[in-house]
Amino acid sequence: MLKFAFITAVIAAVGVQTSYLLKDEQVSFVSRVTLEETCELETRSFAIKNVSTGVTKPFVYGEAFIRADKNDILRVVLNEKYKVQFSGKEALAAKRLKIIQDCETPASLKGVFESFNKTFATE
Repeated sequence: MLKFAFITAVIAAVGVQTSYLLKDEQVSFVSRVTLEETCELETRSFAIKNVSTGVTKPFVYGEAFIRADKNDILRVVLNEKYKVQFSGKEALAAKRLKIIQDCETPASLKGVFESFNKTFATE
């Protein structure tokens, strides 16, 4: 009887410690990001970048799926195939996220076109 009580206590202690350790662990998930943009570029020209990991996933039909933790920052960037720098809106990662990228602001368009000019200059 004493052995049974001791084993039960040990199993309970291990269960409590395991749940405590897992509670503090960051939870990783796949974030479904929807992009609405007012730019003169197609939505597939953009991608979403996980700033913490450096991983970038392109938007396909206005959506991108990227692995993230709850404390990661996601940023809208131009698709890597264009070799142009663009830093868009940032948001804290969530399982479902909608980002509205406004390119009508003169400062953001100016940055995109300056980057295009530097990339494709014929000097």
